[in-house]
Amino acid sequence: MTKDSPELPPVHPKHLARDRFGKEALLAAHDITEALAEAGVDDDGVVVLRTDGRRHSLAELEALIDDALAEDADAGEDPKAT
Repeated sequence: MTKDSPELPPVHPKHLARDRFGKEALLAAHDITEALAEAGVDDDGVVVLRTDGRRHSLAELEALIDDALAEDADAGEDPKAT
């Protein structure tokens, strides 16, 4: 790394998957809000958060990310493209 051309370290694929999931979740929430506004539904400010469901362990969440990355690789997708 030099002062003129700083190089960033490579991003781990699991971090890319997590970031992609977060971005897609925000975009989905925006699309839902936009569709409700176009349908003329008033915003009541209600947010539903389920707290009664099963909690995943970190190992289970890591396995889900691994599965998603494997599916992307099988489909020939570039994880850096999104």
